[in-house]
Amino acid sequence: MIPLFDFQRRSQRGKVMKALDFDMAFAMKVRELVARHGIAFDRDQLIVDDKTADAVFNAGVDLLAEIGLYQLDTQRVIEYTRDEILAFAAERMADPARVTMGRGDDEVTLAFRTADEERPPTLYVGAAGVITEEEFVPKMTSIARERRIKGMGIAGGISKVGDVVPEAGTLSEIDCALWEQERLREVLESVGRPGLSLGLLCTASTAAATMACIDGDFRGPHNTHIGIHIMPEQKVNWERFILAHFCQHRGIVPWQSAMTMIGALCRNAAEAAVALIANILGHLSYGHGPICSIFPTHINGSWATRDCAWAVSGAARASERNIGLAIGCVTLGSMEWANTPVNAMQGAAQCLVYTKSGMAYVWLAGQGPHGAVRSGDVMEFACHLSRNEAMELARKIYARIDELMPKFERASRMPTYTDLYDPETLEPRKEHVAVFEQAQEELAKLGVAPS
Repeated sequence: MIPLFDFQRRSQRGKVMKALDFDMAFAMKVRELVARHGIAFDRDQLIVDDKTADAVFNAGVDLLAEIGLYQLDTQRVIEYTRDEILAFAAERMADPARVTMGRGDDEVTLAFRTADEERPPTLYVGAAGVITEEEFVPKMTSIARERRIKGMGIAGGISKVGDVVPEAGTLSEIDCALWEQERLREVLESVGRPGLSLGLLCTASTAAATMACIDGDFRGPHNTHIGIHIMPEQKVNWERFILAHFCQHRGIVPWQSAMTMIGALCRNAAEAAVALIANILGHLSYGHGPICSIFPTHINGSWATRDCAWAVSGAARASERNIGLAIGCVTLGSMEWANTPVNAMQGAAQCLVYTKSGMAYVWLAGQGPHGAVRSGDVMEFACHLSRNEAMELARKIYARIDELMPKFERASRMPTYTDLYDPETLEPRKEHVAVFEQAQEELAKLGVAPS
């Protein structure tokens, strides 16, 4: 691996460039590489084959080698050679990822997984987005008490505490983040799972607030990930490197999270898959972490389309064959279809495609814990299918989704926990259950029949 401190030198000696010029160079290079390597999105071939996966990997290596990362603070390009990228990818591949989180009865192992393993992806499912003070404890309790959820990939995101709104880089961020940790401690004690991994710190995003939350007692290496994100597309700053250093110094598994946007600098799914691999390799180069989440979206905010599924499959299979990380993703329908059968059906299609593409863990699944458990059922079901069988089922689901979409209104806002669950009983509301069951009936008719 490249020593982390070497990124100090690369950040200060690389080519000077304006951010807009870097963006344009990235956009032109990724389209050139997709053509050079003969990569094309096929909406009917949602699980990427070996040849295409290797082409995505090689194009991603070329993208990082020829474009690099952009250091926002120094306005310089962090440069790599192709040989050193291949070297650290091979180093990881020679020792496939395996890390244990949690304590006691709630230990969970996140491990590299191949597309054809019968071991299903791990339900490492938490909660993201903005959560109100009133909903925070009920929402996190409903997740933590579900024993099939083995850990939380992410926990929290408080909107405000009293009148205090968390503002990054100020005392309010620290104050709200510490409030969040205390409530999480109470939640785990109340459900009898004090050793449960809580995953990514959410409200704390800056280095100062993050470090304030790591106290060695409640939040430490056994239950915490810290985000060292590369910002789309291919951008970093000193704070990301400082947090990577903190992770290495404290023995904390960094949260590496490759993201890209279809319709912005990447025009289509093929370009997005290549960008995701360059992003994954960029994270690995300085973060040295064993896990990486991948999450493409469209410019309109949708993420559960055929295009995104293909991009995830391309990147996951490229990593499976050439990098050896434990790859995570979400099996959650786009929020524009929240609380409709379409949402749950999109999640089921993701379960099929991603399970047969080598996904190792899921960090967001379904709309609430009952949806997460159903995702687990579908992923176990997928493990006993061939790739072609899973792909054919996914095609049928997307075709039925196309037929159903005109029958439902798109959501005008993201539903809150209280919209879907009773905060007193922690059970899903009857109308939400009815929608969920309608989706399961549709899926059963198509042949999705988990036990």
